[in-house]
Amino acid sequence: MPRLICLYGGTFDPVHYGHLKPLGELQQKLAADAVYILPASIPPHRPVPQASSQQRVEMLQLALREYPDFILDKRELERSGPSWTVPTLQSFRQQYPVDRLCLVMGGDAFASLPTWYHWKEILQLAHIIVIERAGEWGCSKLDWATEYRVDDVAALRDRRCSSVMPVSLKGYDISATDIRQRLKEGRDIDGMLSDEVLDYIRRNGLYQNDK
Repeated sequence: MPRLICLYGGTFDPVHYGHLKPLGELQQKLAADAVYILPASIPPHRPVPQASSQQRVEMLQLALREYPDFILDKRELERSGPSWTVPTLQSFRQQYPVDRLCLVMGGDAFASLPTWYHWKEILQLAHIIVIERAGEWGCSKLDWATEYRVDDVAALRDRRCSSVMPVSLKGYDISATDIRQRLKEGRDIDGMLSDEVLDYIRRNGLYQNDK
């Protein structure tokens, strides 16, 4: 039987519970067979990370001790040029030709999908899981995706790619931008990321000054 594999990318600058807790909930809801975490090298749609690739990997390694089922995958860091999604999916498709690849993203990223590099090829390679907030799907800028929408996991497993499934999860109002600003200003970030990651940030003097 084909496996259901979730792929979740980002800069993780730094990794925090707003990334990992919803992903853990999603894994349970979908009964996903594997979850890959994909740190970007050169993100096409956002500023260059402040922490180095190695520092972001080391923070992820610490954070994922709480999520031992998640797999840290460094293929985007090992590839030159911008971290486009299509080449990443092509690489996974070669590795897992019959499994169901599910690209996981938030509603804001999904809304901007038509601006991505060769974005239509994404649906030829994978399903898309949209972690949504209430009311997001009804927004007119998502209407193009209505024909691809499915609402149950069985539909994802029935076909190899080309489905879009919105999934409502518990909200975690945490962002890396806010964490970096709080660290710069010396404000509290309790409960926003793991103690081990916070200790790493402080030991390495990350996010203390503008770059």
